[in-house]
Amino acid sequence: MLSHKLLLDDVEDDYHLLAIHSSLEEFKMAFLLNMNLQLSLKRTPFDVDFNHGEVQALYPLYFFREPTKYRTYYLFKNKYKGSVKKVVSSGSLFVEEENSTQLTHLIPEYKKVDYFLKIEDDLGEELIQDLLNAISRIPRVITTYIVDVNQLKSRNNLIVD
Repeated sequence: MLSHKLLLDDVEDDYHLLAIHSSLEEFKMAFLLNMNLQLSLKRTPFDVDFNHGEVQALYPLYFFREPTKYRTYYLFKNKYKGSVKKVVSSGSLFVEEENSTQLTHLIPEYKKVDYFLKIEDDLGEELIQDLLNAISRIPRVITTYIVDVNQLKSRNNLIVD
């Protein structure tokens, strides 16, 4: 009797990922995307959390589902600045702790990207290009481009349910 294994990495994902470089805060970025793309992104009650060694990182997540087009949008912040406590000396009676900040990334392959916009739908190239043009017209957005999801090693970090 033959048995078959299904590998999760072989499953083709049906989404597009746009990288956004901007110095805007995440709530302002979500607001401007809502205004320019006619979306209604809202912050989820939970953040995307990852344990990066000594830092428990919480990445803000915004979500919008377009029911008429069966399309879902996720806005992820890619950077998290967290504090790390290190014990400097433990040989004395008093323990000295040193606080330092550490920058972590949701997608470490793209450390310079500030935000990712994940669009779950099979969009045509023309619509993707229209979205890129609309996002790049937002003030204080430096650049935006398509990320090849198949080349990402950490694409599992983008799975949200």
